[in-house]
Amino acid sequence: MDIKLLVTFLVGFLIVAIAANQIAKVFQKIKFPLITGLIITGIIAGSSILNFISLEALEKLNFLNDIALSIIAFSAGSELYLNDLRSRIKSIKWMTIGQLIITFVMSSVVIYYVAEQIPFMANLPSAHKFGISILFGTIFVARSPSSAIAVINEMRANGPFTKTVMGVTVVKDVLVIILFAICLSIAKALINDESTDILFFVILLLELTASFGLGFLIGKVLEIPFLTKEINI
Repeated sequence: MDIKLLVTFLVGFLIVAIAANQIAKVFQKIKFPLITGLIITGIIAGSSILNFISLEALEKLNFLNDIALSIIAFSAGSELYLNDLRSRIKSIKWMTIGQLIITFVMSSVVIYYVAEQIPFMANLPSAHKFGISILFGTIFVARSPSSAIAVINEMRANGPFTKTVMGVTVVKDVLVIILFAICLSIAKALINDESTDILFFVILLLELTASFGLGFLIGKVLEIPFLTKEINI
């Protein structure tokens, strides 16, 4: 990678980001959340309109997405207080399951039956259409916790409704990741005309179990520095 080109893109991105932060404050004056102004400014400054951030720059700066996602994940987790959520766990459970199942099923069914009107799906076999449809359904279910966190922090909201919203948003985000992993594996198998027998689902279950186990172990390792600090205190 050309270091000079990367530095140029980073400087350009920094300038646009600072400008976007100032422009977005105008939206606050007309009673819109700050994040709305940031999104609209990003659309205008992006490759769709003014092209201040080109497609090539987006590819080179893709690592910023990973950094941003990690920050969003930690921010979302820090907004959850398990003691507060226990009293609302039933509401969170049913709201999450309802949104997840209803949105996923309805979106997948609609995409499958309108596939003839979608150019790249029109001439595909039914199995391929089904695989693509469930991927679309998963994407439609996904919600970014960043927008919820941004509005909550900006409004300094705190109460039963806020806690429930954050609980549903974060729990659903975790479930969507699992759902996407399952649907992606199924879609790849269908599109590549691979077998989707019992062995396929057993292997998929083992992969998910291994991922959970690895995540649990990493979480325990990350707890060690904090436990050491508590002991020293």
